Amino acid sequence: MTPDRKHPHVAVIGAGFSGLMTAVHLTTLSADLRVTLIERRPVFGRGVAYDTRDPGHLLNVRLDNMSAFPDRPDNLADWVAARDPAAAPHDFIGRGLYGDYLAAIQDRAVAAADGRLTLTPAEALALDRTAEGWIVSTSDGPVAADAVVLALGNLEPGTPPGIDPTLRASALYVENPWALDPHGMADARRILVIGTGLTMVDTVLSLRAPGRRFVALSRRGLVPRAHSVEVLAPSDDVFSGGPSGLLAQVRAASARQDWRAVFDRLRRVARDLWRGWTPVERSRFLRHLRPLWDVHRHRLAPTIAAQVEALRATGDLTIHAGRLTESHLTDTGAQVCWRPRGGQDAVCEGFDLVVNCTGPLSAVERSTRPLIRNLLAKGLIQPDPLGLGLAVDEAGRPLDVAGRPVPGLYAIGPLTRGAAWEITAVPDLRGAALDLARRVTADMTA
Repeated sequence: MTPDRKHPHVAVIGAGFSGLMTAVHLTTLSADLRVTLIERRPVFGRGVAYDTRDPGHLLNVRLDNMSAFPDRPDNLADWVAARDPAAAPHDFIGRGLYGDYLAAIQDRAVAAADGRLTLTPAEALALDRTAEGWIVSTSDGPVAADAVVLALGNLEPGTPPGIDPTLRASALYVENPWALDPHGMADARRILVIGTGLTMVDTVLSLRAPGRRFVALSRRGLVPRAHSVEVLAPSDDVFSGGPSGLLAQVRAASARQDWRAVFDRLRRVARDLWRGWTPVERSRFLRHLRPLWDVHRHRLAPTIAAQVEALRATGDLTIHAGRLTESHLTDTGAQVCWRPRGGQDAVCEGFDLVVNCTGPLSAVERSTRPLIRNLLAKGLIQPDPLGLGLAVDEAGRPLDVAGRPVPGLYAIGPLTRGAAWEITAVPDLRGAALDLARRVTADMTA
């Protein structure tokens, strides 16, 4: 496993959007680089988000802003048009179709790389530095590399406070909604969904059935807003300052125009604003404004929003704001109690099923993933101070336990949110993947 200095080898761990596109760019930027893409799931390229065939799972960004290539904005639109001439550039297409698009990009990249891009279906378990570079220990054997890119995507879901261990271990509780089999839930008539964000929407639309009722609970009871039916140009407002001042500016701008145009503009400058804030300002934003940011920034396709509103209008979906306090199994199901927001007395109700839709962990120290545990134990990574994934520098390089970038180790995606904040959606990730590939290529071929 002696490295080939004429043809440096990069191991990319994780083959969701970030990992796939980083690997694709690496193989096109230099004919000398070899890349191994390591993925623990059975499907490459799609990740969890796009590995679906549910017709209710639509992109929450319009087709014309979802090209995987920052310098080829029409790439997706052209690909879709060749398959569905009726598709319009401003449509919200199915996430499964977008997964097909990524699979096509992967297939072309593998063919064009002529043996320089290898797909390895295995779980990366450990990472060791050597005099020559790195050894990635996987469930299918070791992989030697000169550099490693951590494209791990989102971590596993965390268990919400108040979930009793006995309930958690039972068939009446679903920790990971993406592992849920809708066809195995025929007897569940009353379902509690913990969380009221995008994952809640996906879960409810996948499980809805005649006679089935959903209760969704979150601290503030906020539900994602809808995209406008018409396409809006971003506003030309200028935003600056800390979180409190920014909130006042956004409110003032939204009084003059559609708030969606304001947020579209705000998104474009969010990374610069975040990087200009002090740790105290970032913490204040996360405590007080993040829930508002999430429901306005991560919006629903209009048709999906209409379906959610229809379920609420009929009483099939009820949204509550409150804090889950306790839960336990009974002879007839799951008894769950919560304290309504602003109230003192707990509300307790019985359910046939409880689904955790609070989203992935961001505190890496709580992850059970073997690779994360291994990297933490060796001091090769450390948690972000605000609990937003990994501590990374502004170039996205993980910082070791001493606060220094580790030579030859890189990261991309949601786990680098502490440095960039807006780094979870395709419009942000596609540029980040190209930038990272350029950085790695320069380092490997210097």
